[in-house]
Amino acid sequence: MPPHTLSIMGFIITIPGTISTGPILTATAALTAFHIGLYTLIGRERKSPYLINSIFPILLYALIISAITIISVVLPDKIQSYFLLLSCLILALAFIHSFVIVYGVTIRFKYYVDSVHIKHLPIVRYFRRLPQKFSHKPTYAHNPIPIPAKLEAEIIELLNAIGKPVYQEKIIKSLAVNTDHLNKCNELLAKLGWLFLKNDFTVQYLTASRHPIEFIDYFKKYIETAGNNWAEYAKKIIVIDAYSPHFGFIDSIYEKKTQALEGLNITCNTSKMTFAGMHNAATRAFKDIQARSEKDSPRKPTLVIYEGAYALADLESPEQYRIFIRHVLPSERMWDSMFTVFVESYIPETDMKLISSYVSIKLDVKNNPTIEE
Repeated sequence: MPPHTLSIMGFIITIPGTISTGPILTATAALTAFHIGLYTLIGRERKSPYLINSIFPILLYALIISAITIISVVLPDKIQSYFLLLSCLILALAFIHSFVIVYGVTIRFKYYVDSVHIKHLPIVRYFRRLPQKFSHKPTYAHNPIPIPAKLEAEIIELLNAIGKPVYQEKIIKSLAVNTDHLNKCNELLAKLGWLFLKNDFTVQYLTASRHPIEFIDYFKKYIETAGNNWAEYAKKIIVIDAYSPHFGFIDSIYEKKTQALEGLNITCNTSKMTFAGMHNAATRAFKDIQARSEKDSPRKPTLVIYEGAYALADLESPEQYRIFIRHVLPSERMWDSMFTVFVESYIPETDMKLISSYVSIKLDVKNNPTIEE
């Protein structure tokens, strides 16, 4: 088959006459087999079955390439070359997409972030952190203000009034709440949040079991009922929606509710569809709080709430949840100036025991009919 020329927007493309269907179909099959092997390994060995969703775009690429290539067989030679060129271009796109996927998976497992960015390359990370090694000036992240003793006493008083908390150590760093209905914890979380806000501190709230506006509406009413101005405190609250990306699917109501949330002057970050994605979103929330702080000021205490995070185990795996717990609780403890609260309403006893092994305080409110004033 002789070569042909094709003009696209003034560019002349020479289509070689040697393009044939065999190599295209072979390369497509090889790419598909590679991904099947990769995701089998990830799902079985790394217990991350949710990542298998990434194979569907590749399968669509393979079907489109195969269909175009097979159709080209029955076409005249000149038209056939155009069809085969299109197949090659789509195949090249599929390989680029595959590279992005594999790079993202590598970064996720190595650094526990669900982000495809050049900044995660080891050489880039090294040079980004190099100035900190030679600077004696404390950064915002590494210059925390400890939680005041008065605030710690107020937290203890609140928990004692609600139930029978189990104090596992003298310091107050974290709390695990086991409940059978999320609404039972609304008042607890609102009261904890108010203790931080009234001291000019911040609140970071992540939920994976319901849309965040449910609690934020309750929190707003709680603050206003006490005679306080919501607008004055809303700017100190950062919300992470880990529910809509995982369980909202295409229902338009969640987009409307997110708009309503933003209408309350709340900063809302959306998590990506993994535990690592929630970790990413928490990092963004941390940076949002930093952006609102005065320049060169120390880092003030923050109430960090994770509500119903175990829900993602239905999409990923319990093993990934345990990795999330084993990273988040010790890390936030080391960062200091954070009071971390994990609220779970449906979780196996073994995984609740894992959380309890890391926290300062355990609280079971399953038998509480309501949480009274």
